[in-house]
Amino acid sequence: MEKFRIAAVQMNALKNNMDHNLDVHIRFIEEAAKAGCCLVMFPELSVTAHYGHEKALQFAEEADGPVFHTMLDQARKHDIIIAYGFCEIAHGTYYNSHALVGPEGLIGIQRKIHASGDEYLFFRMGRSLEVFDLGFCKIGTLICYDSNFFEAWRVLALKGAEIILLPHASRSGSGKKIPKREQVKSLKKRLGDAPGSYRIYSKDNAVYAVFSNQVDFNGHSTHAGGAYIVNPYGQVMEKSEPSLDNLWISAELDPEPLQKARRGSHCSLKMRRPEVYGELTRMI
Repeated sequence: MEKFRIAAVQMNALKNNMDHNLDVHIRFIEEAAKAGCCLVMFPELSVTAHYGHEKALQFAEEADGPVFHTMLDQARKHDIIIAYGFCEIAHGTYYNSHALVGPEGLIGIQRKIHASGDEYLFFRMGRSLEVFDLGFCKIGTLICYDSNFFEAWRVLALKGAEIILLPHASRSGSGKKIPKREQVKSLKKRLGDAPGSYRIYSKDNAVYAVFSNQVDFNGHSTHAGGAYIVNPYGQVMEKSEPSLDNLWISAELDPEPLQKARRGSHCSLKMRRPEVYGELTRMI
């Protein structure tokens, strides 16, 4: 891993308004690049929007579709890597996917593995956890509910991930609009408590974690918001203000804390006893 700056975006991806959603991407990609960021991460389904209805699939496209080409143009224009969420159509079905695109093209795609709530009705679940080598770091992605499973963090760490992206579209009101004052109050508490288990998972796996969420009412549901960046010791490096605005934060990620954490005598990556963990793979 090399030292680099990363950006995480909080945004409201609006239902039935891909033009607006892409405009937000384009604006923040440019701003992040001007600030010296090598990578900018957007939330889950950041382009096509997230809500519990079959119409959420209406903007689905293949991995190399029009959205990809828009992102590729931006990656080349600003010499930056872009992580964005979209509804992917592949193998005759739909996936909740997060793509990595750089100036050279598509780096890879992670499909959401654990569908939550009404997502079961619309999306096929992915079947693998991927790690991609960007040259300056190795990246894995856990999409929203996937990040609740410690095993997923551990698999990515064992596969070499140094940074785990956590794109979210976690809802505070499914199918309803919550008053803005209540949203801000809730977001303030969430950010004050954040990132809870993610701090533990980051420390236990000696990885950086980068979280970003959709925010506010999108025309169907209300999303909880927030963005923050955690170091390999489980410490919050940067977090967003309790705002419902579209915004982004950034932090410089240094390889030294990661290497030091992994050299530690109590680093659980080194102290594991995998020969006694067979029960983890048993279905119940």
